[in-house]
Amino acid sequence: MDSIDKSWLARLGVNHIESNYIFTGCDYYKRGGEEDLAFLYASDNLTLVSCNEDVRTDLEKSKLRSLHDYIDDVNSQAFEVCIDDIDYYLSGHICDAKSKVEIDQLTLEAHREHIEQFSTRFDEEELFKADFSLDSDYFYMAYLEGQPVGIIASYCGVEPFESLSILVTPSYRQRGVGKALISRWVKEVEKRGRVARYRANRENIASRRLCESLGFVAHSHIQILAEL
Repeated sequence: MDSIDKSWLARLGVNHIESNYIFTGCDYYKRGGEEDLAFLYASDNLTLVSCNEDVRTDLEKSKLRSLHDYIDDVNSQAFEVCIDDIDYYLSGHICDAKSKVEIDQLTLEAHREHIEQFSTRFDEEELFKADFSLDSDYFYMAYLEGQPVGIIASYCGVEPFESLSILVTPSYRQRGVGKALISRWVKEVEKRGRVARYRANRENIASRRLCESLGFVAHSHIQILAEL
């Protein structure tokens, strides 16, 4: 079992492993809100489930690796998979991005207004898909032709992994902005002695293609089932 799976075992309080499909018994699924019913983590070698007792019986019978399949099985319009993200990890070293993009590291204390103003360029759905949040540890802003054109918000979990969310102005996409931002971010993550993780919403195809083009490899996915 790799270090990524082990970090999730520790996070969900699993100390004894009898199979590769585990109902944890913890209430991790509650982290999102009162309407949340189940959380699922699945890699090639491990599936972890934290869930409400109301859905546990059905989940135990099926041992599904996707909560979408649960909704299909119960044939209910009362549920949705409100979070459906894929976690990518860097395989090897990232190549330097050769571009005219300039990148500055920002802090929320000194640059909150600048960061908030840039984020207002994106609608609620784009912010949700990017999982962009001011509740992050590090920020990097990209500039092209003197204008802010992209931003990375990076946050550190309890394990040694560091995740990003990235936003690029639509009119500046396909111009190397995303690659330049991620290249800089990876270097900073390595300096901090952490492991770069790229989390992308399953439906955010552009974001997934970007990270894959830079050498990130899909390892696992996380999902949350919620009542509508």
